[in-house]
Amino acid sequence: MGRSSDAQRHFEEALTMNERIGARVALAHTQHDYAAMLLARGEPGDRERAMDLLKASLESAREIGMRALEKRVAERLDELSGPSAPDDLTAREAEVLRLIAIGRSNADIATVLSISLNTVATHVRNILAKTGCANRTEAAAYAMRHGLAPH
Repeated sequence: MGRSSDAQRHFEEALTMNERIGARVALAHTQHDYAAMLLARGEPGDRERAMDLLKASLESAREIGMRALEKRVAERLDELSGPSAPDDLTAREAEVLRLIAIGRSNADIATVLSISLNTVATHVRNILAKTGCANRTEAAAYAMRHGLAPH
């Protein structure tokens, strides 16, 4: 819905409540879901906070035997700690580039990432400038060459 500040407030309240009442299962799920929201939002500091939340969720999941959540969180952490994007692309720009490579329009990208159309356009301009691509088609080919898009 694009109301990330409201979501953040609700997640923080849920974390506090789950910790206070000792709801370890709910806490582990809340940490994971909050991290996913932060990663999707992509504001400064969100990635670092998300990594901390994911590590805490993984630890809890392992301690109490939540195998499905443990697998999901471990996979997400592996994805995030993978190789960095080439040409100094930010994580969000790499995400936008992946969506360009699969043929998504700016409007589709805005919807998928819950960001404004203007923000998408800014990311696309930055991607083209950083990669030296002249257009979206070249950017999609660039993504394929650098392993940023599905084959």
